[in-house]
Amino acid sequence: MSRLNDIVSFIEYDFPNRVVIEPEKRSAKLRESLLDVMATYNPGVIVKAGLGSGHLLYDLARDSKAYFVVVEPSMEIIREFLDHHAGDPVIGNIHFINGEFNQFPIDYYSADLLICIDNLDFLESGKVVDEFRRALQFDGVLFMAGTVLFDEDIEGLFDDFMKAAFPLHNDYYLRDDLKTVLTLNEFKFIKGSIDYFPVDLILLANYFNALYQNGTDAPLTILEENQEEFEKLYELKEHSISEPYYISIYMREKPKTNQ
Repeated sequence: MSRLNDIVSFIEYDFPNRVVIEPEKRSAKLRESLLDVMATYNPGVIVKAGLGSGHLLYDLARDSKAYFVVVEPSMEIIREFLDHHAGDPVIGNIHFINGEFNQFPIDYYSADLLICIDNLDFLESGKVVDEFRRALQFDGVLFMAGTVLFDEDIEGLFDDFMKAAFPLHNDYYLRDDLKTVLTLNEFKFIKGSIDYFPVDLILLANYFNALYQNGTDAPLTILEENQEEFEKLYELKEHSISEPYYISIYMREKPKTNQ
């Protein structure tokens, strides 16, 4: 099975559960931040990389006159979302493309605002960022939101846990590393904010195990062997941590002209 098929299977598993991608606990903050971006930049064409939970997309489309395009790898999720909202005039403002992020099916310089939430850690981030850059207008806005490592977690302790629990997980960025990567890819950092949300690591490991049947011994062993570090870095208490969640905004830079 290809990695794309694995990603589709995971997205379809998480869609009704909202554990990893756009969980309810982060909805209010994401909605507030996106509405602020939309009011500030007034984008005409908004592209969303992934349907997510569907709730945030619906709210944005209901409150905006922009043209929405959603690139979603799972046709099943697209159909489920459309069936759920059948006859709703809000859905007429949302246009779906069944496609992947590594080969983003969006024309050059088409998007005024591109939204990527909760999926960069299990995608090939280098290819995806290249595609996002290609799809955005010059001076277009990239909205990124996702879990990051605590600044002091240089060794990627939380990454080790996630890789043991979630086979698709690649890496979480440090905040400064994410900004550096995007800056090197012709995105200008505008602003960012970090919030912290509780995550029960035992429940999270069990959630992934229900899909992958890979057992929970490895992630729990990592947790037990590094308990003091998790307590120090992530405020571990009774299997729950404080997870850093970073919302950041970038602008697609214009090419520099020779003087």
